[in-house]
Amino acid sequence: MPTEKNIKPPEKLYEYFEQYKTDCKKSPKKENFYSSRADKQVSIDREIPLTWDGFEIWLRKKNIITRLDHYKSNLNGQYFEYLYIIHAIDKEIYEDKFSGAAAGIFQHNIIARDLGLVDKKILAGDSGSPLIVFKDFRDD
Repeated sequence: MPTEKNIKPPEKLYEYFEQYKTDCKKSPKKENFYSSRADKQVSIDREIPLTWDGFEIWLRKKNIITRLDHYKSNLNGQYFEYLYIIHAIDKEIYEDKFSGAAAGIFQHNIIARDLGLVDKKILAGDSGSPLIVFKDFRDD
């Protein structure tokens, strides 16, 4: 059963992503905390990373589509022409998270887990078989 594509042509999906990116970066989250130096409550802007979920929510709020799953998974091969756009968006989201964490803008431990990055060491156990030890980023 064919699924209706509400975003046509595929390049329109990337145009929407560019709009989401702009909106996301110009609308930071507020972090509120007490400053003993200023002796008052202060608020600072915190940039937020680009995400697929954030993009999907943005599309839903704009009444464009409610789900990106079919486009991303190429449901029944019906979204093949969108794959290069999906790949490009995926790379931009990855790069935004990675470079943001590397620059200290985002929490590196959360982003590392989200991106599937892990520090791995292989050690030999008593029997000579390898033990795999994963560095827990929460300890940083």
